[in-house]
Amino acid sequence: MGKPIRNITIVGGGTTGWLAATVLNHRLQWGFAHPDGVNITVIESPHVPIIGVGEATIPAIRQTLEMLEIDEAEFIARTNATFKLGVRFDNWHKPGGGRPESFFHPFTGGVQVAGRNPAASLLAYGLPEGVDADPQLSNLVGHGVAAAAAAKSPKRPSDGAYRGALGYSYHVDAALFAAFLQEVAMARGVRHVSDTVQGVERNERGHIAALQLADSGRHEVELVIDCSGFRGLLINQALEEPFESFSDYLLNDRAAVVQIKHREGDPLLPTTASTALGSGWRFGIPLQSRIGTGYIHSSNFISEQDAIDELVRSLNGAERITEPRIVPMRVGRTRRSWVGNCVALGLAGGFLEPLESTAIQFVDFACRRLLQCMPSSDFEPAPIDKFNKQMALIYDDVLDFLGLHFTLGDRDDTPYWRAQQHEAKRSDRLEECLALWRGGLPDVYDPRGSDIFTFWSVAAVLFGKGFYSGPVAAGSDLLPRPMWDRYVHNFLNLREGVLATLPDHAAALKGIGERAVTGATVAKSARPDSVPRIGFALGPPVPVMTPGGIAAAG
Repeated sequence: MGKPIRNITIVGGGTTGWLAATVLNHRLQWGFAHPDGVNITVIESPHVPIIGVGEATIPAIRQTLEMLEIDEAEFIARTNATFKLGVRFDNWHKPGGGRPESFFHPFTGGVQVAGRNPAASLLAYGLPEGVDADPQLSNLVGHGVAAAAAAKSPKRPSDGAYRGALGYSYHVDAALFAAFLQEVAMARGVRHVSDTVQGVERNERGHIAALQLADSGRHEVELVIDCSGFRGLLINQALEEPFESFSDYLLNDRAAVVQIKHREGDPLLPTTASTALGSGWRFGIPLQSRIGTGYIHSSNFISEQDAIDELVRSLNGAERITEPRIVPMRVGRTRRSWVGNCVALGLAGGFLEPLESTAIQFVDFACRRLLQCMPSSDFEPAPIDKFNKQMALIYDDVLDFLGLHFTLGDRDDTPYWRAQQHEAKRSDRLEECLALWRGGLPDVYDPRGSDIFTFWSVAAVLFGKGFYSGPVAAGSDLLPRPMWDRYVHNFLNLREGVLATLPDHAAALKGIGERAVTGATVAKSARPDSVPRIGFALGPPVPVMTPGGIAAAG
């Protein structure tokens, strides 16, 4: 058995490199005061720009930021952040086809009534007589849809850090987020080298022995992490690990991106917007001072210039801050994320559709798994194999979830949308699950499992896509009609009280900004004086409703 690894080199900065540095530093160098001492160095080229025009996240990032002891108010102020309650999907269906004009995938929701899934009763009975409400499942098992539509903040002034009445994540400025993480990591002992990798030296085992830097010369490495983006500078180029394309499953391979100003008088919605266009979809990520937007599309169906033109038309005259540019996307994953002494994170490891905002989460999850699979300096194969299998499962999980959005559509007005229906592939596991869901509801025992998207998320998409046209035959979740009617009335009455306690989204952010203290996080970094949180909960517990009471589904 070899000695413990003492030196970690991260090649590439940006959100990926600095998030990795901060997470690894917390466990190995700062927060847990590792007794053997681990040196972490980030080598960041000054000539490689950050791609992001705005970045959306999913709720697990809250647990990570809290674990890292990052001051939430400072984080929100420093990264131009807004709250995110979920994703709203517009124009994804054929007009007049009987499906909802828009649907919502919320971060909050999922109640049981007497131990039963109310989705079965919604399909069997519909809304009770006289109830005027959005009939989406996600609107009837949580309050996030209504709060988002009303531009409400999930946090009240009385809520503690990383706590709120509703489940939430953030929209952030990717460049500001990276700079903030860099400041925190360096204050906690991470070394930063501003230099460019020009060559790679390998040893007799085929591992990377050293990097040749443009200014600093030879830099020896022990464990090296490739955060070099789509280039895969180390994992794909130096180690020649093949990249496996997912283009048969996910058709989009380009993004036309631009930054725009908020329209005067428009509310600041706590929602990522996803609007379907002719050959893809446009995202809208609202930050406090601007909106990041872009057209995710397939180059097989539209040219770069036509994509830019369609994007500009879809903005309806919004004032542009930057000019549109095209960003190629490498969609798929590196066959093995860990080869020898090199681990690929972020875009170097893989990238899927940005539709459900999983890019940062892939980095977060990979760092957690890396810490659990850390080998000795001999780089034993067993923990490396474990890491690779776990990362492959995560990519496959998200690939299947994205497949629901694209392959279950009914739009047939352009060649692109017809190809999504009839040519895009599905995995065998997704086909197996769809066969189950045609006769029954998604549940925790489905074959797909998930560390990211629960069966409630699957249900929100299936209902939003009009997957069910009537009651399901399988399962035993159907409630007696009077109990269903009582549940809906009580739940909607409860909502009035919940929403009344929530402040306006923009006003809440303004208050947080006024209370934020620049440097509050770094001030904690001189000496950790509290026991760091070590849990990695992926979200709030599912609230349960009993026959005699109502549980507030946040």
